[in-house]
Amino acid sequence: MDQNSYISTETSNQSKPPVKPAVPPKRAEEPKMKPTVANAARYVSAEMSLQLYGPVPQAVFEERKSQCLACPQRSTSTVMADEIGFCSRCGCGVNERSRLTVKLTMPNATCPLNKWQPAEGRHDGVVDRAKAWVARKILGT
Repeated sequence: MDQNSYISTETSNQSKPPVKPAVPPKRAEEPKMKPTVANAARYVSAEMSLQLYGPVPQAVFEERKSQCLACPQRSTSTVMADEIGFCSRCGCGVNERSRLTVKLTMPNATCPLNKWQPAEGRHDGVVDRAKAWVARKILGT
């Protein structure tokens, strides 16, 4: 084997311009508000209220729904189908728990545009029943 066999026979192609990396397209469903610690705290409060007190009564849900359906900030998603859509002002983005169909059932949830406020859940005594159950389990009464 001679020394020339190690030399590459390929020629460099310097006439081609460098390829720019492709820029991903912007998502159409980006929230208009950035998520914050305060938003996260409101979300946790809303989720906990649903677990502790149950969903709001159907009449409250329907009133909230009518407000959202008439709102220009409501958006739909091509990724996740939902009867009502998503709020583009709340900062939650598009995910399973941020669907308005879910949010409207949460007693402590509020509209970022103040169109609807917190409401009572269907089960007023859930917390008291849970405390009694825990007391029975711990105290054995």
